[in-house]
Amino acid sequence: MADVARLNLTERGAEARLRSLMEDLIEAYAGNRPGYHLSLAVWFGKSVSSDLQHLLLLYSGPRLNHFVPDTVPLLWKTGSQGPPLVEVSATSVEHFSDLLASGANEVARFFEAPEILHFDKAFLSETILKTFNIVTEPPGLIKGWYVDADQAKTKTVKELLSSWGDSRPQVGLVKTWESPDSENCRGLIHFETNQRWVPLSLVGLRNFTFFNDLQAGKPGFLLFRGGSFYQVLKFEEKTAPGYSNLVLQRSSDDRYPEVYLRSVYPSEKPAL
Repeated sequence: MADVARLNLTERGAEARLRSLMEDLIEAYAGNRPGYHLSLAVWFGKSVSSDLQHLLLLYSGPRLNHFVPDTVPLLWKTGSQGPPLVEVSATSVEHFSDLLASGANEVARFFEAPEILHFDKAFLSETILKTFNIVTEPPGLIKGWYVDADQAKTKTVKELLSSWGDSRPQVGLVKTWESPDSENCRGLIHFETNQRWVPLSLVGLRNFTFFNDLQAGKPGFLLFRGGSFYQVLKFEEKTAPGYSNLVLQRSSDDRYPEVYLRSVYPSEKPAL
């Protein structure tokens, strides 16, 4: 058993080193095609023991109607020209999307043991995200913004939504409970990091204004896309194993800070 464990550790170490070298190569490719933006990099047909690795690169920018092949040494930084080598297949996001939609057989090879090493979801279609199983947010997530008490005193919900509507969402919520009359709800607060929406920890919560305002006796509001407007009532840390099924990044101890919210209905008068 000890020999098997050592073998597994050796294999994992080799794979980690290989992944790091692949990521270095991807970084180089990200900047070597002027006018294009590298949107997806997939390591496919992965075999740690092979002298030939395979990499798919998708770019946004001017359309490419074919795959541009290239073969490069993985140890290019050292000046080595020999194996291991990387066979690169590059094309545009649009062309790849069309191939997926048509059911073309030529894309099948890219789904053999794929590992996503880089992606920019802003430049990828929902089809590509789903096909490569790139999950960036949990089911049921609603996104919005924090509105402090002073702002809520001077603007209507409609005005607030008009002000915030085109900006990047600051906060997300996955509801864990809602009253039958929809007056009150509870949920797990999320934030976006590295293009993924993950739950806040109790420690992380203390870095956000909406938490500190509440502790200071000036509770603010959460405004969500669509116009839902909630006053922040309190936070309570919960030990709830079932909550781990509601998030992309599970807490190590299954403890999550849950926010209690009270609905404030839209009005032509200021929110407070």
